Amino acid sequence: MSEPKGSLTAAQYEIMSAVWDAGAEGISVADIWQAINQTRAIGRTTVLNQVDRLEKRDWLARVPADGPTRFRATLTREDASRQLVAGFVADFFDGSTVELMSALLGSEACDLTKKDVDKLRKLLQQARRREEGQS
Repeated sequence: MSEPKGSLTAAQYEIMSAVWDAGAEGISVADIWQAINQTRAIGRTTVLNQVDRLEKRDWLARVPADGPTRFRATLTREDASRQLVAGFVADFFDGSTVELMSALLGSEACDLTKKDVDKLRKLLQQARRREEGQS
């Protein structure tokens, strides 16, 4: 299976979240619609059209089964997040993770707790160890 093409809109990410939450057995379009419809009104046809687009772009794959067609994600949530973030950093920060972090940490929306800072420190230490291991 090929890598998913393009990025995701907020609505498509919402669909993907329902698919990821369903697990490996997959989920039907009706079940995706019901999951999203619990938090906001959306038409079944809208969900069907978005699922079709996501399948054509290799974000979703059909699960062979009896009954209604079921879909599963072609990437884990974590792998998809990494791919989406990499595209975002490339598109908006010229590929610079440092510029992204500077923008995040320098914004007024940044309200990190001590626990958040500790987690970031741990992630930075892990990144340093990976970098040192590659040198």
